[in-house]
Amino acid sequence: MRKAAFGVAIGLGVLALSFAVLGLVLNNQASFSKHYVHDQLAEKQITFTPVENLLPNQKTVPCLVENAGQQLVSGKQAECYAKYQIGLDLALIDNGKTYFEDHYAAYLLRVKAQQALAAAPNDPATQELVQQSAQLSQKAEDIFDGETMRGLLLTAYGFSLLGDKGATAALACFIVAIVMAVGAAVSLGLGLRMDPGRSLQAVKAGPSEAVPVAG
Repeated sequence: MRKAAFGVAIGLGVLALSFAVLGLVLNNQASFSKHYVHDQLAEKQITFTPVENLLPNQKTVPCLVENAGQQLVSGKQAECYAKYQIGLDLALIDNGKTYFEDHYAAYLLRVKAQQALAAAPNDPATQELVQQSAQLSQKAEDIFDGETMRGLLLTAYGFSLLGDKGATAALACFIVAIVMAVGAAVSLGLGLRMDPGRSLQAVKAGPSEAVPVAG
C-alpha cells in the first residue's frame, strides 16, 4: 500500500508539472498575441469617429458610441470598427455593391468609353461616357480600399480571439495542475503515514493468529 501511494503521488506530480508547463506555454502565446495585435493596430493610427459625426444608423450601435473618439488598439475594437464603421460606410458608396461588381462594371464602361473616343472624341455623349467611367472607377477604388482595411481589421480580431482562447486554456491548465499537485501531496502524506513495520508484522503473523472473539 505504501508503494502504491508513493506511485500515485509521483504520477500525479508528473501530471501536475506537465500541465503547469503547458499552461505557461499557452499563457506566453496568449500574451504575445495580445501585445502583437495591440502594436499592429496602434501603428495604423485609427481613431473612432466622434459621436456627432456618426451616421444616424451608426449612432444606434453601442460599441461605436462607447469607443467614439478613442484610438483603435484592441481586437474587439477592430471588429466593431470593421463591421459597423467601415461596413455601414461602404454601403453608401454605391448602394451596397461590392468591389467586384463595380470594378467589372467600370471595366466594361471604360472599354465602351475608349471605343467612343476613337469614333467620336468630341461628341458630348462620349464625354459623358468618359465621365461616368471615371466616377465608377473611383467608386470601385474606394470600395476596394474599404474592403481591404475591413478584412485586415477582422483578421486582427480573429488573431486576438486565438489569444483569448489561449489565455482561457492556460488558466484551465493551471487549475488542473493545482488539483493534481494537491492530489500528489495527499497521496504522499498517506504513504508517509503508513507504518511498514506494522504491515510486515501482520503478514508474518499469518491467519493462525486470529482475533479473539468475545464470548
